[in-house]
Amino acid sequence: MSASELPFQIFPFFANSDYGACAHEFDTTRKALDLIESLDVNPIDRLGIFDPTPTYKEAARIIDVIHDAEYVQAVRSGVGRLRSTNGFPWDEGIPTMALAHVAGMVAATQYALATGNTAGSASSGMHHASYRSGSGYCTFNGLMASAMCAIQRAAGRVLILDFDAHCGGGTQDIINELGISHNIMHVDVSVSGFDHFEAPKNYFQKMATNENYIARIRAALAHATKHGEYDLIIYNAGMDPINCGIDVKKIQQREKMVREFIANTPAVFGLAGGYTWSHEMGEVIDWHRITINEWVNAAEASC
Repeated sequence: MSASELPFQIFPFFANSDYGACAHEFDTTRKALDLIESLDVNPIDRLGIFDPTPTYKEAARIIDVIHDAEYVQAVRSGVGRLRSTNGFPWDEGIPTMALAHVAGMVAATQYALATGNTAGSASSGMHHASYRSGSGYCTFNGLMASAMCAIQRAAGRVLILDFDAHCGGGTQDIINELGISHNIMHVDVSVSGFDHFEAPKNYFQKMATNENYIARIRAALAHATKHGEYDLIIYNAGMDPINCGIDVKKIQQREKMVREFIANTPAVFGLAGGYTWSHEMGEVIDWHRITINEWVNAAEASC
């Protein structure tokens, strides 16, 4: 049975071992595997974990649309200076890992659009990847792959909510390069200036502190509401604001606000940032489980 054929009480979450296929040991390349293990040991009721492998071919096709051919070829072949612009030394597992993270977002998007419901993926390492290169431990931009998947399936308006600690300049670069700003609303609240971008008219990019964080999130959601309705919402559910000094309780409040904002709109999420700079991996996994629990519970309540 495919995810799209599931009864509504099962919440689809996409992940497989390829999410950690590269040799380099880093949070972005390993925490998906730790999360899968956590969900195996301590399951979340009504959550189903699905392998996105059937969408690899479609994901590869979309990667060719949202990224420059020279860059994509460098990542796939390991030849050329662009191969390691994501910040990792290249090995043959890099393209496998990057494809899997994109495929999870594509699979979640296909499910959400087919059913009108919500889904998630253990994907991370997405929003700093620009049209022509990787950056900031991001190889291929899974947020833009999700958006392009939706646009190619006749979605007129897509909302990208990016609440990772860092700015989503890579995402904005691809939107600009492809000339699809009329299809996409990009809303970004960050606590670090890395990968900052100038928000075009109607877009939203604000920096936040622990003191004004919830006010900034509220303003971002109000901005998105003001500018219309959406056929799909893509949420980059970064937990690294905690690494940057945002209180965990405010992140919990943020997740409730986001899920209430989404309501019955088809939507997907990826994990985004969350690091062991000052915490144990078990804590980071618990942060990401906040998002998963919120979305699973909301899906159950809407059945």
